[in-house]
Amino acid sequence: MELIEFLNRIHMVQPAVEMLKQLAASKRIKEEQYLQDKMLYRRNRQQFYEKVKQHKDYRLRFLYDFCRMGVEAYEDYQSQGIGDEIFDATFYDLTLWCENCFREYGEYGINEYDWFFRHFDLQIFRLGRLEFEKMESPWEIHAAVWEIRKGHPVISVHIPQGEKLTPQAAAHSLEKGKSFWGDELPYLCHSWLLYPGLKEVLSQTSNILQFQNYFQIVDIDFAEKEAEWRIFGKVEENPEKYPENTTLQKRAKQYLLSGKKLGNGLGVLQEL
Repeated sequence: MELIEFLNRIHMVQPAVEMLKQLAASKRIKEEQYLQDKMLYRRNRQQFYEKVKQHKDYRLRFLYDFCRMGVEAYEDYQSQGIGDEIFDATFYDLTLWCENCFREYGEYGINEYDWFFRHFDLQIFRLGRLEFEKMESPWEIHAAVWEIRKGHPVISVHIPQGEKLTPQAAAHSLEKGKSFWGDELPYLCHSWLLYPGLKEVLSQTSNILQFQNYFQIVDIDFAEKEAEWRIFGKVEENPEKYPENTTLQKRAKQYLLSGKKLGNGLGVLQEL
């Protein structure tokens, strides 16, 4: 597979495609240098990140390197009998995060660079609306059905941005996840979408609240402000600065101004 075919398959935004083509054709990227960077990535990811970040256009460099690695991962997918539909959907993540990078920094590239090793190492797959990652649990969890120790293998459910999280799409995707990974491991989800306080912000018929019903929520935390970033597009120290362009933004802003916080919920998937 050539780079251009890969970019087309993941529906990369055209301005980014043109920039990657120019970068690939320029003298700034030499094949020998890419191969050295790839070897460094395999040997020590953190050193690879630091090396790439020395470039002025490092976000675009990350996008270029990751797209090249995505092309090479295609053979691994084929050798394991994982179909093209899953490959294309999984690596579409690069396009989503490239678009986020442009909205946040005004440039095409990848800023969340420590997310994509999962894709190259075949740890995460998008199966319908949701993504499923096999990982070691960073939490110790006491749930109705599962007793999960730290380091216990689990399937982590991620909710990529994009189309609506309808009950039908969520159920279909969860079933596909179970078919792919099996029933032997617990399925966890750690997300702002599982924060119980959203019941005070959203209507009872909201897709998000219906999604919460699939999980037994066992813990909440306020370590990150992902909810604010997702709802408002950025994080402000003073909630007064948040826009009120949508009903969700208006309600979330009032919730924050009342002195309450938006956090993350940790849930264990219940029987479907």
